[in-house]
Amino acid sequence: MNVFHLAPHGSDRNDGSSQLPWASLAGARDALRALRASGTISGAVRVQVDGGAYPLHAPVEFGPQDSHTTYAAAPGATAIFDGGEALHDWREETVHGRRAWVLDVPEVAHGRRYFRSLFVNGVRRPRARLPKFAPDNEGVANVFRIGELRFPEKRALMDGDNVFKPAPGDVQNWPSLWDAEIVLLHYWVETRLGGARFDPETGWLRCARRSVFNLYESFNPKLARYYIDNLFEALTEPGEWYLDRTHGRLYYLPLPGEQPASTVVVVPRTNAFVRAHGTAYNHSIDASDLMGGQAVKHLCFEGLTFRHGDWYAPLAQGIKHDRMHLEDIPLGGAPQAAMHVPGVFEFRFARQCAITRCVIEHIGFSAVEFGIGCRTCSVTHTTMRDVGAGGVKVNGAELDGAPAERTGQITVADNTITRIGRIFQQGVGVLLANAFDCDVLHNEIAFTCYTGISCGWAWGFRETIARNNRIEGNFIHDIGQGVLSDMGAVYLLGVQPGTVVRGNHICRVTSADYGGWGIYPDEGSSHILIESNWVHDTQGSPLRIHFSRELVVRNNVFARAVQEGLVGIGRVEDNIAATVLHNVLLGPAPLLFEGGYKGDVRAAFVSDANLIWFADAPVAPCGHGAFRTDVPQHISFDEWRAAGRDCASRVADPQVSETETSLVFAPASPALALGFTPVDWRRCGPRTA
Repeated sequence: MNVFHLAPHGSDRNDGSSQLPWASLAGARDALRALRASGTISGAVRVQVDGGAYPLHAPVEFGPQDSHTTYAAAPGATAIFDGGEALHDWREETVHGRRAWVLDVPEVAHGRRYFRSLFVNGVRRPRARLPKFAPDNEGVANVFRIGELRFPEKRALMDGDNVFKPAPGDVQNWPSLWDAEIVLLHYWVETRLGGARFDPETGWLRCARRSVFNLYESFNPKLARYYIDNLFEALTEPGEWYLDRTHGRLYYLPLPGEQPASTVVVVPRTNAFVRAHGTAYNHSIDASDLMGGQAVKHLCFEGLTFRHGDWYAPLAQGIKHDRMHLEDIPLGGAPQAAMHVPGVFEFRFARQCAITRCVIEHIGFSAVEFGIGCRTCSVTHTTMRDVGAGGVKVNGAELDGAPAERTGQITVADNTITRIGRIFQQGVGVLLANAFDCDVLHNEIAFTCYTGISCGWAWGFRETIARNNRIEGNFIHDIGQGVLSDMGAVYLLGVQPGTVVRGNHICRVTSADYGGWGIYPDEGSSHILIESNWVHDTQGSPLRIHFSRELVVRNNVFARAVQEGLVGIGRVEDNIAATVLHNVLLGPAPLLFEGGYKGDVRAAFVSDANLIWFADAPVAPCGHGAFRTDVPQHISFDEWRAAGRDCASRVADPQVSETETSLVFAPASPALALGFTPVDWRRCGPRTA
């Protein structure tokens, strides 16, 4: 193998030897291209990266000619590719009666530069906002609520709008409002609406973008929550900052004890780090594979740190949105999972590309994206933290798309993905949209504002490309954090035969209005195996089905639901939604099995050989919500059995001992006699590299 070197003290004019190393990632790429083109080298290349900092001013772009190259940290070295720039020469002034640091940035005033992120001593700082920033949930617990809609009768989900009336006193005609963003939080999305104009005479607020959904909180009469981000008049609290793009002036209100000489303030120079794009079928006359495309192959990154990326609000892909006749107004967000937000690592038409043992942190976009035409790629043993949107996004063509654009066989394993959704709250830890044969194994996913793992991208019972995906051995905790609704630690969508959700440990899932579920098979989820998971301490049901077909739910422990039944279903169809066997169902919970807005819960399941236990209380009834008058609100356990459900199940103490990471069944546990097989959930989460 050819070995070259990269070092902070090097030069891109060097030959890449250990004595004369290159200096930058782009320089190494360009030098290797020249060496390969001249025939000087062939075959695989390894670039050893010495410890130190390497500035990144723009994404480094790789193509098929850069294949068979590994960029790896030298043994024991900490090599950091830094998209940020440290700021100096602050002056102190008084702003809004507060002590402030001020810095002139002429490039901003001239329109040559702008940034939306600022990090102080390695911590992301919030832009000035209203209501004021709060430590809980990164500030989203403090919100306004819309006061009035111009078309309150428009309740269809897609009846989005760009106009609403704030509650009296919440919004004023501030001079900087034009450069602020109204951030809506409702349903399962956040939406960023810029270019706001407020009419103080009428009290109406009009934005340059529109919401993707109607302006209600969810499927109830409450109106949506929102906050105002990046407002100069709100610059009042220590730790906040504001960049005046008109005058090119940056303001920061320091925390107590912070001094300019000893404080490291960093702003990003780039939004992304690496783009690796091959070409699709018929995009090139130089065919190098049977499909006529040229993929990026075996481009790998090992043991490297990438940090400090900025963000902007990308335009979301248009969807059917014609009820309000607002086609000329762009959307302010995606309809789900921050699909519109790219990754700072972006792969297209890639094969056998890998990220392993890396750190990706302090970014505004998603971390890693495997887009169209990617196969047999992986991200493993990597830490993704302080992420603007999601962790890993996998998405290719659907069944009716070009075969060359299909994406599958992606491995996401042994990663730590934490504190995501810092900007785009609907970001997902791992998103498998249109993807097949993927493995999501032994990751820790924590502190999200929305779903932990999402698999599937088609509503209803039609055939899809999603199938044979494996979600196994993950530790998924502190999900949702009360920010958005209609979410779960593991979210499933659509028909996906062969998909397995197995051996995961899930706990502490909370939503803003409704939801907060553990495992959530949404519309049309079908032919999925859900087994050997431990799901507990959820706001909603540990297992909540919307409507589905032929799910197999076996050997799970579902425990302690705060607001709903241990197992729930929203809509009962003319088929069996799930077969529920050999599970352990542990209270407390308001209900055992709970039905939703359509159908009788007694017709939804085949359920038997389960162990059921509510300590110090009778078994909770099954039933339906109080809004239903056509079916019983409460169904006793005897009546449940009379309907042919859980006839061979037992109500007995399971004899288990529980810790934070383990649930151990005694040898004499009656669960074992019913066919339950114990699982060692201590093995969930990342394994040693």
